[in-house]
Amino acid sequence: MQLYLDSYGAFLGVRNGMFYVKPRYGEGQALPLRQVKAIFLCRGVRVSTDALELAIRSGIPVLLTDGIGRPLGQVWSGQFGSIATIRKNQALFSLSLAGLRYVAGLLRRRAEGQLQVLSRLKEQYRIAEEGWERGVEVIQGIMERHKQVKAVADKEALKQSLRGWEGTATRHYFQLLATALPPQYAFNGRSKRPAYDPFNALLNYLYGMLYPMVELAQMKAGLDPYAGILHADEYNRPTLVFDMIEPYRHWAEWVAVRLCRDGLLPPDAFEDSEREGFWLARPGKSVVIDAFLQYLDEKVSLQGSLRRRATHIDLDAMRLAGALREMGPPDGPPSGGP
Repeated sequence: MQLYLDSYGAFLGVRNGMFYVKPRYGEGQALPLRQVKAIFLCRGVRVSTDALELAIRSGIPVLLTDGIGRPLGQVWSGQFGSIATIRKNQALFSLSLAGLRYVAGLLRRRAEGQLQVLSRLKEQYRIAEEGWERGVEVIQGIMERHKQVKAVADKEALKQSLRGWEGTATRHYFQLLATALPPQYAFNGRSKRPAYDPFNALLNYLYGMLYPMVELAQMKAGLDPYAGILHADEYNRPTLVFDMIEPYRHWAEWVAVRLCRDGLLPPDAFEDSEREGFWLARPGKSVVIDAFLQYLDEKVSLQGSLRRRATHIDLDAMRLAGALREMGPPDGPPSGGP
């Protein structure tokens, strides 16, 4: 499980060789090492050095997160999970046409996920909005374009096409999502920081939970999270995470839609600040974290493998690392590539 500590005054320590978690008020509990896959700490949480040492020795990453769940820093052993060959070949791959084709595959899966969310919305909630089918057709058309990128030989042209296709699909997708939500969660396009409405604040927090999971999977596989392919290099920005998170974004979006449609969020789930926009408040965080972790723990079949959703993130990173380890000449794709 992913251990989230986001309440002020909570404590993480060690007792009898196990992690010991205690809220500021209330009884503590011991957690066996085999149950903890990663630890996420928010501001105001106290941690003992014994707990940090236990996490490092056990290979359990500890991440410090901000108010919307995005990683600020991490405590780990400082050793990559594999040989340097992977990262050397990753640098070549990130600049190659094969790398862009790999990203096209990720974006195709992104479009497939968007269509899955829209299909489930229509089936479960009987959505019948004007323009719905047209929006779905646009996303389907873009998904087909992603399948045909092998015919493109110009790297810069392909890069621009991928960005344009992704932007068009996402714009139509969120327009449809907006029509399917209750009035109190209506929104007009994506807004990040600040979020201009409760739904975007909810989505930002869920994305914030996904980012460190993808980054951790990359580090465990021996990949460099800061060597992206489609996303341009930025100082201290994990651009490969931005590339590889795409196939999983619809998981966060479906949980967000379901929480809103089913009225599962408490009335005080959000805070509204004129300067900082909307934020997910503490009463909302507990509901959202529980709902998303349960969803990630469900088993689904992807690429012929029945595993927990969270496990599929690790598997995708390991597949890429394995292909890079066996990569041939720089001008060609990894043998058996993703």
